[in-house]
Amino acid sequence: MKPIGFEHIDAGTRAIILISVAAAFFAWDMGFEFGAHGRIFFEKVFAAWSISLALLIIFIIIPKRLLRVPPTLWVATAIPTLWLCIALINRAAPDEILFRHVMTVLGFLAVLTCFPYVAYVIVSVLYPEFTKMREPGPKIGVVLIIVLMTMAGYLIGSNHYRFLTCEDFEISGQSVPSNCSQY
Repeated sequence: MKPIGFEHIDAGTRAIILISVAAAFFAWDMGFEFGAHGRIFFEKVFAAWSISLALLIIFIIIPKRLLRVPPTLWVATAIPTLWLCIALINRAAPDEILFRHVMTVLGFLAVLTCFPYVAYVIVSVLYPEFTKMREPGPKIGVVLIIVLMTMAGYLIGSNHYRFLTCEDFEISGQSVPSNCSQY
């Protein structure tokens, strides 16, 4: 069998392929977890937080003459850490309804705006060809892949009992949903 030759494909197209595959896996996993359990587990939240914090620290360390960081990026990388600090305060004062509302708003901001923006920055660093592409089609395609894989993960996750058994969850070491199938 003749190997597939990607050497003739430009760097931007290779970036689209790699970004799509990596993002599809992450989107699928998050969608499935949310569909099956109604929540995203802490290890994914902390992974996203640690990436945001690492970027924030890098932006503080890199001299301004080498990298101009826009204010939106400072905010996007700081909100997850602010959210974590408020979570600590919330644990100390669990009856405070104001903290719960602030946590909810910051959590939504972190997930819906900050993490995608941080992901875009990482892609921009790894594959600057992607961000320099003029035609919007490939970028829209990547977003569509992410949305479709998230939706597919959610739909299969919320209907997991049609595909998986309780034993499948147990063997994999995952949390067993309350409505899993025994057979």
